Amino acid sequence: MTAFDVVVVGGGSAGCVVAAELAADPSLSVLVLEAGGRPEDHPATLSASGYKDAFVDDAVMGSRHTVPQPALGGRRVFAGTGRGLGGSGSVNGMVYTRGARQDYDAWPDGWQWDDVVPAFEAVEARLRPAPRPPTQWTEAAIAAAEATGFRRGVDLNDGDLSGVFGYQPMNHDGVHRRSSYVAFLRERIGQAPNLTVVTGARTERLRFADGRIAAVRYVADGQVHEVTVRREVVLCAGALETPRLLQLSGIGPAASLRALGLDVVRDAPEVGANLHDHPNVIVLFRGTGKPVDCALPQLYGFHRARADAALAPGQPDTCTVMYPARSSFQQASERMAPSMVLPGALLDAPWAIRAVRAMVRLAMRLPPVRRWVDGLWGVVVILGKPRSRGTVRLVSADPTVPAAIDPAYLSAPEDVATLRAGLERAWSLAHAAPLRPWLRGALLPWSHRRLTAHLRQQLITTFHFAGTCRMGDDAAAPVDGRLRLRGVQGVRVADASVMPETPVAALNAPSMMIGYRAASFLREELASASAAASSAKV
Repeated sequence: MTAFDVVVVGGGSAGCVVAAELAADPSLSVLVLEAGGRPEDHPATLSASGYKDAFVDDAVMGSRHTVPQPALGGRRVFAGTGRGLGGSGSVNGMVYTRGARQDYDAWPDGWQWDDVVPAFEAVEARLRPAPRPPTQWTEAAIAAAEATGFRRGVDLNDGDLSGVFGYQPMNHDGVHRRSSYVAFLRERIGQAPNLTVVTGARTERLRFADGRIAAVRYVADGQVHEVTVRREVVLCAGALETPRLLQLSGIGPAASLRALGLDVVRDAPEVGANLHDHPNVIVLFRGTGKPVDCALPQLYGFHRARADAALAPGQPDTCTVMYPARSSFQQASERMAPSMVLPGALLDAPWAIRAVRAMVRLAMRLPPVRRWVDGLWGVVVILGKPRSRGTVRLVSADPTVPAAIDPAYLSAPEDVATLRAGLERAWSLAHAAPLRPWLRGALLPWSHRRLTAHLRQQLITTFHFAGTCRMGDDAAAPVDGRLRLRGVQGVRVADASVMPETPVAALNAPSMMIGYRAASFLREELASASAAASSAKV
């Protein structure tokens, strides 16, 4: 086929939901274009315990880095995201969290907590998230949290996250991962004749005619293809790739596009702006030999670290995660160590990255190191409501050239203050009496005086990129409240790029919720247009 009613660009967490929901209507022909491959070709993406192996597999985890970050001493930070059907939801830690009720107050009209809960519930009916069972170490950690001012949470998806600490629901089914691909799309592939899925498809540009989407150009198997779009394109490529594709298609800051020789379809300065992320810092502790009997980071806490933050009373600004190193320390080190130890120029040299990974793997084979890792644990402090804002900008009109990714980490002084306060709280939690049987001491020397320097040296991403095509009620927002791209017809955006401000929690669940609502909006509008056409004929 060379023409489709709807083309979904990106088969990630949101894209799988969008495609499956639209394909449920047999009158719509739906094409999904996914740059990565099929999960069945990478079994780790379908296994609950395989997330750590998927995380370090370049075939399913795209490798890219930010531009040098001034606030981090010029470091380039790893900024990879999931590739393949299911997207980052096929490689992440399977955490499913809606966020806090107050998070959605900053979103446009129609996107407040009570508005989005029905979509969350519809996603959950298919995804079936559930917490993991407790262990001796996790129960001790909750007791330590309670001793330092947290309260034990029973349901971390009820919208009340103020000072809560508990077991986070995870999208798993025993030993199997339940990504949006598994829960929504997989069963429709081959069963719905109106659904076509093309993997290994690199989308290069959208083509417009008279202000309306006309076609999508992509490359697959070394061949250039162009498909006609009858109704709409839904962009679900993620907060780093969706704005890049729009800019390649002539939608973005006009002066920048013209400087690269691109024709301007619409001057949209905020496409690629407002980039933000949940950066994190971990404090690691040496064990005493008592087993850390937990194989997944399943304990999450949310609290207000900085009392003077410009947030609603009680709204959390920080997420705290208990991390058992035995769960993924080797794979995390293989993935993140290159950006921590290599000069920025060598991050573009595959041989250098392979060398660092090989050294990590070699060290981990030594029995003393293995025993040491099994006793290691940490407290991760995630900046849940960052104030820093950055950009995703083209550096070339060539679709094969990556965009410049600049999250501008810690450019807002408030973010440093919040992380400092969160780390001090984490230190107190780790030293509370219930965790002392597992505590020998901090892995790195701890100094309140050097805390700011420490966090600048250790800060990494939590892979929660958002905001680069924010939706809003104001005319400057690239996307409106029904996820339609302003200034052109027939393009909708449905991924984390539309979030004007991130929830305090992980973005996988909100992304799926956005995908579900996008499909609902499109179906409603198509039905309304059909009814109007029928009425006009009468």
